[in-house]
Amino acid sequence: MSLADELLADLEEAAEEEEGGSYGEEEEEPAIEDVQEETQLDLSGDSVKTIAKLWDSKMFAEIMMKIEEYISKQAKASEVMGPVEAAPEYRVIVDANNLTVEIENELNIIHKFIRDKYSKRFPELESLVPNALDYIRTVKELGNSLDKCKNNENLQQILTNATIMVVSVTASTTQGQQLSEEELERLEEACDMALELNASKHRIYEYVESRMSFIAPNLSIIIGASTAAKIMGVAGGLTNLSKMPACNIMLLGAQRKTLS
Repeated sequence: MSLADELLADLEEAAEEEEGGSYGEEEEEPAIEDVQEETQLDLSGDSVKTIAKLWDSKMFAEIMMKIEEYISKQAKASEVMGPVEAAPEYRVIVDANNLTVEIENELNIIHKFIRDKYSKRFPELESLVPNALDYIRTVKELGNSLDKCKNNENLQQILTNATIMVVSVTASTTQGQQLSEEELERLEEACDMALELNASKHRIYEYVESRMSFIAPNLSIIIGASTAAKIMGVAGGLTNLSKMPACNIMLLGAQRKTLS
């Protein structure tokens, strides 16, 4: 056998081994699907508080209280002794970044709850308003009175004129049923909770961005304070980000979206 034949034989054996490994990975996929099915949410509860518990949690209240305390006083670089991560405020910034991820997950849960309950009144609205927050604001504005779509100034601040026109036409032909007073109150409670969580998330973003010039000045100058805060939050802190290979940084956003 010539040298070329031996090389071809080795390449064929390597290809067969890779194919065998891929088959083994495909066999493990059903186990992942089983886990996802087990973690599905039970949206049959009457109140949103049975599935969304972040708003009333002690951890959420403590972090937001610390943020309000630090907003009133801007730390100076001369006051920090040693590395920046040794400063007490740095721990608050990391916790605040992690809290924004939990808030986004909680907003997804509340959106599913509202979508499941409001489908009784206006099932077509889900496909007409795909954005979660716009959908929640629209549900809060319309409620049982779908005729509010016409000439509604509040709705014009949420949706485009073209979308409002489609929603108005669809609402006049929907087969949905009227919600009871109790069902409407629970929906309004869920909408208020979602909007307050969203406001808290933006409050956290503003706070973290205002501190990025102090925590990571070079990174903030290169990519901006907003993007720097989000990347540092996903990476798990400034030290983890600095130790991360360059090829992994571009995967941070995709990894966060997949996890959420």
